[in-house]
Amino acid sequence: MRRNMLLLGLAAVLTLGMSLTVSAEETSGEISPYRACEHTNSYQLQDDSYEATDTEGGYRHYVCSECGAEYSYETDPLVYTVNPVTGEEVDQSGASNPLFENWEYVPDGEPHVFWSRDDEEWRVYIYGSHDANGTSMCDTDQVLWSAPVYDLSDWRYEGVIFELEEDSTYGGTMLFAPDADYDVTTDTYYMVSSQVFDNSVLRAADSPLGPWDESEGLLVIPTKNSYDPSLYIEDGTIYMAVSTMTSGYSDNEEIQAMVDEDNYTTGMRHVAAIYQLEGNADDGYEIAATTWCPTDERGYLPIYEGPSLTGYVEELDAYVLLYVSYEVGADGSFYNSTISYVYTDDLMNGTWHYGSNGVEGDIVEYDTSALISGDHGNVISDTSGRYVRNLETGEMEFTDFATYIIGNNHGGMAKVNGEWYFFGHRQTNASNASRQAIAGQLTLYMDEETSEPVIEPMEFTSSGISDSLDAYTIWDANVTTYLLEAIDHPAPSVEANNVHSDCLENGPYIKADRDTEAVHTTYVANLKNGNIVGYKYLDFGDASENTLKVLVAQNAGDADGTAEIYIDAPSGEDGGTKIGELSITAEAIESAEEKEDGSDGTSWSWLSCDTDEISGVHAVYFVFSSDSDDEICIMDQFGFEAK
Repeated sequence: MRRNMLLLGLAAVLTLGMSLTVSAEETSGEISPYRACEHTNSYQLQDDSYEATDTEGGYRHYVCSECGAEYSYETDPLVYTVNPVTGEEVDQSGASNPLFENWEYVPDGEPHVFWSRDDEEWRVYIYGSHDANGTSMCDTDQVLWSAPVYDLSDWRYEGVIFELEEDSTYGGTMLFAPDADYDVTTDTYYMVSSQVFDNSVLRAADSPLGPWDESEGLLVIPTKNSYDPSLYIEDGTIYMAVSTMTSGYSDNEEIQAMVDEDNYTTGMRHVAAIYQLEGNADDGYEIAATTWCPTDERGYLPIYEGPSLTGYVEELDAYVLLYVSYEVGADGSFYNSTISYVYTDDLMNGTWHYGSNGVEGDIVEYDTSALISGDHGNVISDTSGRYVRNLETGEMEFTDFATYIIGNNHGGMAKVNGEWYFFGHRQTNASNASRQAIAGQLTLYMDEETSEPVIEPMEFTSSGISDSLDAYTIWDANVTTYLLEAIDHPAPSVEANNVHSDCLENGPYIKADRDTEAVHTTYVANLKNGNIVGYKYLDFGDASENTLKVLVAQNAGDADGTAEIYIDAPSGEDGGTKIGELSITAEAIESAEEKEDGSDGTSWSWLSCDTDEISGVHAVYFVFSSDSDDEICIMDQFGFEAK
């Protein structure tokens, strides 16, 4: 039976069965707090168990096949309608981008909903890489964050769950893109770590938090054959989706011949594969079967990197595989900021089809003889901001105009408290070495005319998981997901193969800081004449005139200027409405009554201006102008006050 994607969980307080055969005192090994004996990998789910539904709780009962010890625990329903902490109706307001604290940089996030025994609730866990140092992508540790499914603004740092030692058993100098999943049949968690550039290693634990023993690899695959691996477990069988490097499939004559015939020369030239594993957590695993994910067009699936095997999705009655695609825009720019998807009805033996996203007119014609990984027609996530929602019609539209710094994207999708979300990352600090976790909501349905799956793409917004943010709250300026050097100039790229990459140093960017105690150090920097900083979306509620407050600072040599405030679009020509104008001068900053000090010694000043009457939900844009080409200011926070 195909399992629901929200099955699983570790958690809840351990309840020992009355027929416990072997007590803790009688065992000689170390006993996990989540087990009834030392035989940690020998438990089997019993027939009287049942999984939770959206409205009914579940029950899990396990017996050790070695000694007969048993334990059981109950779970809540999968969907909370009431926040058990506040007693109020579940509300995801405040679940903004980026997801975690300003000092945290977790890219490649793979989301999973597990039952937490310790918290006695369903929680979503994000397994990702860690841009810990800011000088290169990824480091040697993996950290974990989690949040209750009923409040995705309440993220908790779970700490370092795995660290690569200098003399690692399985090699590697850094950790790329991990993933984890849960086997309900044995109450065991599995994590695969990509120990670049040597091996990908599968490990087991009895908690979503580990511990993951560095020396205990259950399956070891050379990185060239398992780049960016992801896990999916169904009915006790582990499936691992991988991005296979050119050298990884060069020995497969059939695949290599197809690649050569297709002239697959763009991007990373990776090919997707799925391994079906066999074995157990005691004796280890081996690859029992492999599929190269044949599509309707060819006998393999070309991808850029980052396969994420969501598995069976009930709403689409299909298995879904996400991957980083490699596309070309109308201006000739290449994009790897997009996540695409394919689907099939048979995980190991079926044909994979490019899925629809329900957006018309998003196919860009390009003149190239080389095969491009993916296409615009199946994009579900684009962190360069080219997919936007028309607030009048509610429809998603494709603009082919990047509004946020372009860089790689990587992540997965999960059903959380009854809703589907994509979790990925964005670039900060004008580089690929300070990527932060982001999320957005997806819409899944079957097309009535074609009877084919549709995953409507997420819009890359400041409000993230929530529909909008409260305009009358002070927000960090770095929640922006709209940064332009000029209204007619697409956002630059951190990738050298994009025509706009040479403009990166001229435009605004988010300053990165990893100091967990610092204040006012993760601001929007380098704001100059013509620059635009935007926020989608703010909820102003009932109509009222407001005062806008903005926390800014100037560096030595900065020029005086202004920031025109628009809603809906950053200019009148594009359909926007100007609602106010903020004067940013050295005199105003010096004479400001409200000031705050930053941890780095910067002196910040609160400036304000009145705005016209506003009501409802709007995007808000700051359009900076000056008679000089010098920097005008840096911007740290903003918010509105009703007059």
